[in-house]
Amino acid sequence: MSTLDLAAEMAAARARRAEQTARSLREARVQTIRGAVRPGSTRLEIEERARSFYPRLNADLLEEVVNLVCDDGRRPAAPEAAPAER
Repeated sequence: MSTLDLAAEMAAARARRAEQTARSLREARVQTIRGAVRPGSTRLEIEERARSFYPRLNADLLEEVVNLVCDDGRRPAAPEAAPAER
């Protein structure tokens, strides 16, 4: 393995690790906020809760977390199995 290959592999590994860390942090924030709000909370309530938990979080990241929490509540429940025809 040449030095260039090793450097490229190390850079790719750092990029994968950074992406994995960002995803883990995002999921942790979503779970925290989801656990703190009541079902059926309005977007405003979710935003207020998110700001109270993460007052120094970048506005874009805060918006992303709020969107994920709000979108999760709007997803329809898993479709029920269709009745079997006889």
